[in-house]
Amino acid sequence: MVYSRFSLLRKPEAPHRDLLLFFVFPLAFAAFFYKQPGSLLVASDAVLGVGLVAFLFLYSFSRNARPYSAFTLGSVLIVAYGLARHFLFGPYLMQAHNQAMAEMARLYPQIMQNGEFAASLSMARRLILASWTVPQVLALFLGLVVFLNLNKARFRWSEFAVPHYYNLLILAALPLYLAPNLRTVFLNTLLSLCVVPFLQGVGVLLHWASRYVSNVFGMVLLTILIILNAILVVLVGFADIWLDLRKLNLKGTYS
Repeated sequence: MVYSRFSLLRKPEAPHRDLLLFFVFPLAFAAFFYKQPGSLLVASDAVLGVGLVAFLFLYSFSRNARPYSAFTLGSVLIVAYGLARHFLFGPYLMQAHNQAMAEMARLYPQIMQNGEFAASLSMARRLILASWTVPQVLALFLGLVVFLNLNKARFRWSEFAVPHYYNLLILAALPLYLAPNLRTVFLNTLLSLCVVPFLQGVGVLLHWASRYVSNVFGMVLLTILIILNAILVVLVGFADIWLDLRKLNLKGTYS
């Protein structure tokens, strides 16, 4: 995002063109080591999971100057690529996961015998798709904050809002639950898509809280408490995407 900001300064009419150079090295790397699944995965993540996301974000922002809309498009691309990544590299990812677990069992046999820890590992195995997409969306959000602050457009979490169509993507994922062999994919997809409503829900609750709490320490403590109630926060964010609980459209701050 820092590079994106300087691209915007250099070529304000088409800043995304500078990002095309980012794709050269990963593609060359893939061309030389295409027979190794791990190398292809690294190149794919660099090109599609990072480079293309940044390119789409900057292209969208340069067209309509709406950073939150650009962030939404980038988040959708991350989830879509995460799904493709799961199906294309699933066997390799699972093999790497199993090797890591085998090494852990060799080094820490007593921990592996703990029932709760074993259950946690089983859950981690089921959420291997979301374990990549969720951090990527959060990283994009942090990049958005840095991008806006570098461009002297102060990020205000209480005004963070994404387009209404995002909820339709969540609803579109629900039928996956009806297919028993796709329920793990459904769970991972739903968790990945819920990151954005979670972020918006935090913004809604901070917006309401700012009316009563002005102390910085109080706001930090309240933010921690809000984040700990993830399910409630997601539901609030989901409702706000459609209902505009903060009336940002009326205030002209929606972007």
